[in-house]
Amino acid sequence: MAKLSTYALAGALAFALAPVAGYAADLPEPPLLEPVAPVEFGSAWYLRGDIGYKVYRDPKAKYDNPAYKKAGIANFGGEDMDDAVVVGGGVGYKFNNHFRSDLTLDYETPSDTKGRLPCIAGPGCLKPSDNKTRISATTVLLNGYFDIATFANITPYVGAGLGFSYVEMDKLKYTDYPSKCGCTSSGSYKGDDKWNFAYALMAGVGYSVTDNLVIDANYRFLDLGEAQSKNIKAAKATGKVKVDDIQAHEFRIGFRYLLD
Repeated sequence: MAKLSTYALAGALAFALAPVAGYAADLPEPPLLEPVAPVEFGSAWYLRGDIGYKVYRDPKAKYDNPAYKKAGIANFGGEDMDDAVVVGGGVGYKFNNHFRSDLTLDYETPSDTKGRLPCIAGPGCLKPSDNKTRISATTVLLNGYFDIATFANITPYVGAGLGFSYVEMDKLKYTDYPSKCGCTSSGSYKGDDKWNFAYALMAGVGYSVTDNLVIDANYRFLDLGEAQSKNIKAAKATGKVKVDDIQAHEFRIGFRYLLD
């Protein structure tokens, strides 16, 4: 009797669920979703090398001796820096067709630098003193670029960089004009080195020779900060000769080689 009741219950359930099963069978099959293609964030690492001609702007120089400041003669006149050569290289990453970045190390060859400062020979006695030295620099910059567009394998771009410069001043040589005031006729003082904040602004064009090799011609404006001498004693006080606003226009050519 128990088995008969069990069979009866199973039959009743099957009869009750039959319409539901039929309805489920009539439902449309869910659509097959296509796999989403991965988005490529970066395209390639690259190496770069550059060489260029460097045209320095006239810097500003001063002798920060308190006695010279008090006399109002601490600022140089006729400051000038000769042209130089810049060579460098770096490693970078191309994020996509428009954005890339690189870390560069550049060395600027020594530039002959000169200026004229009044010499305090004694109370009420001033005469001009010509000062000459050589200034060189090494820069480390993190740069970012925007590649505007590509036409016939030519890609113009703009960029900017921030970093540091290591500026070295060679021996500072001076020559005082002869006069009855009695200044020392000539001599020299020790130069010094200094780390500075540096920045650059760039614009250029790249020409794709192959898929991996790009020839790069560019202009760069570079601010290196300042150079300085060791302490120099004069007029019963001490101070340093400082050459500030060391800035240059660079015209460079180089290459970028994409590793991927």
